[in-house]
Order: sequence, then structure tokens, then C-alpha cells
Amino acid sequence: MNAGRPSRAVLACALAFVTACAAAAQPRAPSPASAAAETDPPVGLSVVWKLDGRRLERGATGTALNAFSPDGRYVAVYDASHVRVRDAQSGRPVRDVTLDPSAVVPFSLAVSSAGQVALGRMGNAEVFEPGKPPVRHWCMGACGALAAVAFSPDGRYLAYQGTRGLPEWRSGLGGVISVVDLATGDPINLEAVASIAQVSFSADGRLLYAMNVTQLDDRQSFGVRVWSTSDWRLAQTLPGSQRTMRRVASLGDVSYAGVSMNEGNIEARDLASDRVLWSVPLVPPEREGTDAERTTANLDLVEIAPNGKFVLSYEGPTAYDPTGRAKGTLVMRRAADGVVEALYDVPRIGDLSIAPDGRTFAYTTAAGQTYTAVARVPL
Repeated sequence: MNAGRPSRAVLACALAFVTACAAAAQPRAPSPASAAAETDPPVGLSVVWKLDGRRLERGATGTALNAFSPDGRYVAVYDASHVRVRDAQSGRPVRDVTLDPSAVVPFSLAVSSAGQVALGRMGNAEVFEPGKPPVRHWCMGACGALAAVAFSPDGRYLAYQGTRGLPEWRSGLGGVISVVDLATGDPINLEAVASIAQVSFSADGRLLYAMNVTQLDDRQSFGVRVWSTSDWRLAQTLPGSQRTMRRVASLGDVSYAGVSMNEGNIEARDLASDRVLWSVPLVPPEREGTDAERTTANLDLVEIAPNGKFVLSYEGPTAYDPTGRAKGTLVMRRAADGVVEALYDVPRIGDLSIAPDGRTFAYTTAAGQTYTAVARVPL
């Protein structure tokens, strides 16, 4: 563990993409508040392509969602009135899905390897197939906001999970994760409870993973459940940790690891033993003036690379920002020990996703002139 919180200058000096340590140690001059500056990706980031979104009013933030297809061929981007599907390598338009402007804002997004789009809404998942009217698949019970949706690699199944409803929470009843066979429309209901939803299929499609909360007397632990997709048999349950896990996946040599925030640190734990793998300070946002070192960060977003080699997070300022445009830090950390490999200052990010092969990632900003960028992983 790190004994103290490193300054931005010290972190910058340690990274390969910084051109001069002396320059990093000096306070940066304020950048011009212009539309061009808002849509410029950070210096040092190797951008594959960029897609401009909508302009938001000062102080407003919008819902930002993006997702890679299971084969990494497509990237889908949600932007208020439509979902745009783009070729992941070139940014070439593949299809645009126009949405009902009166519909509730979605909570999650997925795109299949065939270009189907799914949106997680309140109590249902809406699927858009090319050339067909949209179809809604409803969940069972008080599932609430469907904050996670995922297509299987072959596109046959759609899985979705909501957060547990308050009545179930208080009574101790389990929640349900739903899986729909898109060829027949038949639902499959599996028991899993989540305060932070997450569903995913293995790369070969044989396993389904989902977040799960286990009640232990008067305490709760946050872990994962795994099912076989051949017969939907429960293959494994890991109770996990009493820390609220933000993301669960394989990390380095650990099959099931969870990442969370703990007293100003970003922390990774082995869910099989609840052992701390590493715990390192969040990167404080860049601030001008004498209070720069006192500025604290929050773990706004975090993703674990599908190849288990790194953790990608967006660490935003905890201080209130009336403009909604204060910059946080996009941070890439090594899986083995949490050491920072790269960091970039970016205005408020609303969503992150990583390509299945771990070579590129996408982020979407959620304030000012929004945009989505697909960039190369510098590892």
C-alpha cells in the first residue's frame, strides 16, 4: 500500500507519455473555455476516432452510454434521441437507431455482434433489430432500473439485471436476473441480487456472470454468481467481500476480483478469500491555486479489462462544480499492483467501456460539448 497521497507532479514524472518532468511540476495555464477545447481529447491519448455529440447547457449533465459488441467489431453510443452504431476500427457509420423522445432515459446499453441494440430501462429491456420494430422484454418482480444488459457472443441470448427493490431488500428475498432467448422470446429467470448491477458472458458464451449480494446474518457481502448457459445450472457462487464492489472480473492471476473505493483509495480484492490485492490512492484532480493538494477525488467510474491486464477508472473531483465541466482524471492502472501506467485530464466522463481484446477503450463525456472517443491502450 502507498503510505501517502502522491502529488500530480510526482505521478506525471513517473509516466512515459510526459515529455518533461520539470514542465509537469509547474502549474498549468488555464485553457480557453471554447467549444474546440471542450472536444479536444487530452494530450498524449492515441485516439482512433472521435464522434461529436450534443451540446448541453452550462451546469447540465447528460446521460452518456457506450458499449463494444462481444466480438469487438462495433461500438454503440447513446445520445439522447438515438443510438449510433459505429465500426470500432474506423468509426464508419453502421446503423442509427432513432428513439421515442417520450421514453424514459435508459440506464444501460449493449450491442450484439450482429448490430442489434439493447437498452436497459425501468423494469424492461428494449431490443432493436435491423428492419424490425423494437421489442420490450420485461423482468420479473421489482427489478427497478435495469443498470446492466449484455448479449451473448452468438447473439442468441440477452441478459439483464436491475438493482434489488426496497421491499425485497427489507424482507431478505432474493432478486432475479433475466435471460431471454431472442429466437423464441422465452425468458429464463435466475436468482441473483445486486445493489450495483453487472452481467456478462464468457468469451466462448458458455458461462454467464452476474453480481450478487449475499445476506450473512445482519451483514451483506458483495460477490458473483456463475451459470452454465447449456442448462442454466448454477456453477459457482462466491460470497465475496463486505466492501461494495463496483466491478467484478478476472484480474491478473485472480479468477474473480472486485474493485471498490475505500477511504480515498481504489482497492482490488480477491473475492474467493477477501484478500486485498492492492490498495492505492485515487489521483487528485488538477486544480489551480494553493488548495490544489487538498482537492480530493471520487471513484466515478471503473472497468476491468476483459483480458485482466489493467483497470481503467475515471476519478472526478468531489468538490461541487456549478459549470459541470471540471476535469477529472482518466487513469489506467496495472492489474498486478495498481501502479499507474497512464493518466489523462478529461472533462466529466459519463461512461467507459473496454474492447474485448483489451487493446482499445471508449469514453463518452457528459457535459458541455459532448463527444465519444475510441483510443488505444498504451500498454
